Amino acid sequence: MLKRQAAKMLLAPTLRIDMHSAKIDPGIHPSPVDRNKSIIWARYLIDSTDWLMLAINVSRAEPSDLRNSVLSSSIRLLTLSVVTPGGKVLFETMLKPQQVIPNELISDHGIDQAVVFNALPFSEIVIHLNKLFEGRKVLAWDLNALQEVLDEVSTVFAQPQLPLIGFSLRPEYARFVGQMDTQAHYSPQELKVEGKGATAQCRALLSTLYEMASSSQSSNNAAAGNQGWTGEFYRPKVSATEKIKDFLGL
Repeated sequence: MLKRQAAKMLLAPTLRIDMHSAKIDPGIHPSPVDRNKSIIWARYLIDSTDWLMLAINVSRAEPSDLRNSVLSSSIRLLTLSVVTPGGKVLFETMLKPQQVIPNELISDHGIDQAVVFNALPFSEIVIHLNKLFEGRKVLAWDLNALQEVLDEVSTVFAQPQLPLIGFSLRPEYARFVGQMDTQAHYSPQELKVEGKGATAQCRALLSTLYEMASSSQSSNNAAAGNQGWTGEFYRPKVSATEKIKDFLGL
């Protein structure tokens, strides 16, 4: 019996995706192994405690508004939030603006007047971020995009650059969902944010991470190709469901 199973495993076809000659059912993941990798990645991350979430919201001035302006940057309003894996807001702030900001724009960033009143210069924001992320990694939707913003602001205010070390959830979630583009790459997905502002984005990151970690791994096509560790079913120390209940206070 074991010999027959081994023979079937050896003869199992390797998954091949040809977007020009084959149609993929959008309800079926084209590579269950890839999906499993993203689920395991999310579970390992939830089991660790050495990371924090970071989100940055930026509103920019229109090019026409900058022609005769004394502004040193196109950034009109920048707000950011740092949230723990448990959902606690550690740091929420607004970059001290170079001009008066209309209430409508402040409302779009989902911040209250206390954050506006305590807006910080970038030099102080850097100090806070360095302390918060000392010995910790960053989880962001798109880490490279955040790095570009911080590099830009560092240049504007003549501050040392703040390198971000961590993870981007966006590509992992794309691999988890499994929608393919015409080049047979996983299509980026939109982050589902409820509410406004950087803190809402961090909570959306957490919700998306739990969605991945609490999903069932698939054994379909597990025998195809060289799977290595990706065929294993990783069990977290605490289940994602229990962590979700703790996060929601249930």
